[in-house]
Amino acid sequence: MIRDSGALEPAASRYDAAHAERVIAELEAQYAAGDIERHAYLEKKRGLVRLFVKATTQPRRRAARSENYDGE
Repeated sequence: MIRDSGALEPAASRYDAAHAERVIAELEAQYAAGDIERHAYLEKKRGLVRLFVKATTQPRRRAARSENYDGE
């Protein structure tokens, strides 16, 4: 459990990179076989690519800009 350890485990993620990669390959096979239309293929692939990117990267927050509101 996440609360017990205090940290996020890789297994805590619902989607992992290997799963997303397999599903993308299956989607491309369906499109190549003509089972799905182009629009459906592109919509589904866009969502899967987002999941793959989320699973394989760790975004960093940008440093907050320090604004001087005193007019100095």
